[in-house]
Amino acid sequence: MNDPRPPFGSDRHKKYRRLEWLFSILAVINCILVVITFSTFNISFSTEDILSQWPFPIIYFIEIVSLSIIGLVAVGKLNGDVKSNWSGVPWICSGILLAFVILGAWTIVFFLLPAMILFLIIGILTDKRTQGDIPLHLIYFVAAGIAQAVIVFLSLIG
Repeated sequence: MNDPRPPFGSDRHKKYRRLEWLFSILAVINCILVVITFSTFNISFSTEDILSQWPFPIIYFIEIVSLSIIGLVAVGKLNGDVKSNWSGVPWICSGILLAFVILGAWTIVFFLLPAMILFLIIGILTDKRTQGDIPLHLIYFVAAGIAQAVIVFLSLIG
């Protein structure tokens, strides 16, 4: 039987794992730096201004950071070479960041785009390494982006 997965413990498997870890760490750093940058320049530190901004955009900043950390945890949980429920998480993280990239077209797009692309690459590498279900994960990606966009739109009218 010809198994296209790299054998567990092989050099190719280790290379994929190193790339997944590197990209996830870079994505987390990118998300944290974006949040720090935008919160420093866009929100003053007086209590009145922070409370007048609540819950938006502060809640989005919290979501972006927590989302990136969840993506990092998912990469940590994808240690073996078997399919796992964690393999869809990078796709979902990328889809949610896609919504922020599209909806924040003139503000946050160029800053979150690298993290979105990195999580997408992590998802592809993971699926390639574990023979994951790429079409299903692509549905996760699109559904997560749509769900996040709906949440943002509902928060604007609510």
